[in-house]
Amino acid sequence: MSEQSIEQRRKYVLLRALLIICFSVFSLLIVLFICLKIRVLWIFYIVSCCIILLNYFLLKKKKFFLVLQITVLVIIIQSMFAAYLLGWESNFGLYLITSGIIIVNSLSMNLKWKIIEASLISFLLILLYLNTRNNFHIYAIKPMIIETVGLLNIINVAFTLLFMSFRNFVQNDFLQKELKDQSEKDGLTGAYNRRFFNEYLDIEIRRQNSQIKYKLNRNVNFGIAILDIDNFKKINDEFGHLAGDDVLVDVVRIIKTALFERDILCRYGGEEFVILFTSTSREGAIKAIEKIRKLVEDNYFYLDEKNPKKQMTISIGFASFDEESDIYKLLELADKRLYKAKQTGKNQVIYN
Repeated sequence: MSEQSIEQRRKYVLLRALLIICFSVFSLLIVLFICLKIRVLWIFYIVSCCIILLNYFLLKKKKFFLVLQITVLVIIIQSMFAAYLLGWESNFGLYLITSGIIIVNSLSMNLKWKIIEASLISFLLILLYLNTRNNFHIYAIKPMIIETVGLLNIINVAFTLLFMSFRNFVQNDFLQKELKDQSEKDGLTGAYNRRFFNEYLDIEIRRQNSQIKYKLNRNVNFGIAILDIDNFKKINDEFGHLAGDDVLVDVVRIIKTALFERDILCRYGGEEFVILFTSTSREGAIKAIEKIRKLVEDNYFYLDEKNPKKQMTISIGFASFDEESDIYKLLELADKRLYKAKQTGKNQVIYN
């Protein structure tokens, strides 16, 4: 998922939450005004609900800016209309403040438009206050009912702001995690990338050295396996890079089925992968990579209609921490054993 698509998803989720809140609040007000027998207002809010539903279909088409503008306009109009009818004490003016906060925190507008629209909303709020203060109202309703309506609006506004803030927090957290995954994982296969491998390996080596130094764990289990898909270049040349990509994805899927969660799989480059065994004994790691080699050999890869059951093999070089504690020499040792596996027949694991 690209950064742009993540941002679009975030806009979609937040605007959908806004539409759901608006529809819920307007529906509640419809019931309220039906009970109060204020016909003009419940009809007005039915129309507002219909506009919100229309906005939902626009949202499906990713018209984010248009959806935001229409929704905010509806909020402003209903706020001023209801306040003029019932007076300032009904607290419908609070929805103007809500619309201003929504504009300021919008992801679909640039700073210039935010300043213009927030200023306009502030002007309308002041104008509304000047015209509806001192118990001005068109409909004569008992003060107790007005107070109840005002309290309901306070609750609605508070809930709306809290809910939208929560959704924004959740989406920010999701965005950060997605961006972190993108920086750490290979976009094609979903395996960790080389950058993550280098960072994690350095941390893991320091941890293992600390365990040895302070005698926290006498049996340090750490190993590196480097895997390479045999004759992969021929696949790309004969069937194309898309078929090659499918093979890479399938190989990663197969490898993951044989690993524990604590083991780390990284795409080292091209058709080469590295597995870090962080808490597995040497014997356990060798069994795991032998199992991986056999699973790949037994799997049938779909390359095209003429080759729906193509078999592939992999070669693996393995080295463990008890053989070499220097990180670079450990990698070099595993790489040498991979080279030996490739040169002496392929489709095998070399670990000594």
